[in-house]
Amino acid sequence: MKREAGAGASPRRPAVSRVRSEEAALEAIARDAGLSPVGVAHLAGDVGRRRYFRIALEGDTSVIGVVYHPDEEDSRRRWTAARERLSSRVRVPALLADDGRGRQIVEDLGTEDLAERFSSRPEERGTWLARCADVAARIASMDDPGLNPSFDAALFFRELDLAREAVFDLLLETPLPADERRAHDRWAESLAGEIAAHPYALCHRDFHANNIFPIEDGAAIIDFQDLRPGPDTYDLASLLWERTTLSWMSEDAAREAIQAFASRRGAEAEAGVEALSTRLRRVLVQRGWKVCGTFARAIACGRGDAYRRYLPAELSLVRRLLSAEGDDGAFAAVLRDRAAALG
Repeated sequence: MKREAGAGASPRRPAVSRVRSEEAALEAIARDAGLSPVGVAHLAGDVGRRRYFRIALEGDTSVIGVVYHPDEEDSRRRWTAARERLSSRVRVPALLADDGRGRQIVEDLGTEDLAERFSSRPEERGTWLARCADVAARIASMDDPGLNPSFDAALFFRELDLAREAVFDLLLETPLPADERRAHDRWAESLAGEIAAHPYALCHRDFHANNIFPIEDGAAIIDFQDLRPGPDTYDLASLLWERTTLSWMSEDAAREAIQAFASRRGAEAEAGVEALSTRLRRVLVQRGWKVCGTFARAIACGRGDAYRRYLPAELSLVRRLLSAEGDDGAFAAVLRDRAAALG
């Protein structure tokens, strides 16, 4: 299982002495678990505070060591509980050891995530999208384990408002004037309330290609500690038209994935698929603008210009999904006039 920093990110590296201390501790935990470690390599981390290590074992195999920050005990608890609950329905990494002090040894799912598979084998994209849609539907069919609060309109609005701040205030350094700010806020409030009223189902929360690993003829998932109830198309929206698929995703490819998800969820009738597709488009608008904010904030904070190549396509997606009427139309006009310089 590979962990990398987000595109262009430069996470702070821990001190060499601390890394070596953690490597030694993980080797000891691995031996106590009956494994035979022969070496430990510190992996590039994600933008969070967890640290990851690949532990080589005798026999040319490996496992992953995870070290949680002291403040993330709750995250470790939720990951462990979610893994246990999900394991009966979907493929997740095996938990091999946990010292109870923030260190775990988990199964290594390999070095190729689904984003890399999409890139290296474009002829298999449709097959893998359908497989992932099936996994998303399996998760959606589960009962809520109660590990995290449900999505609600207030959370959706906050994400949209943070995107406004990141794009206009931080990146463009041109805060919206009062009338355009009102147009944005009316749109954001309306959209947040709309998607919060969709049918709810259990969601992975970060169901994108960097958190999915091809495993033979199936797909395994990681980073599921934020599992929670939300709009029933949320994970499907996360999978389609996200950073690693924007450059090649087509309506035809998306339609096949939607059909696979709908079939698994029991919405095979044409009206059911159409209604699900309509809900998906509205969730995509919310996620798209939220992601624009994530990219804009990263650029403005100097965490890598690589995000610049993703931002224009994400903005284009939002513009395409906004209708020309009502609150959508008013915000579309703001985007057209104020964000044109971003592509």
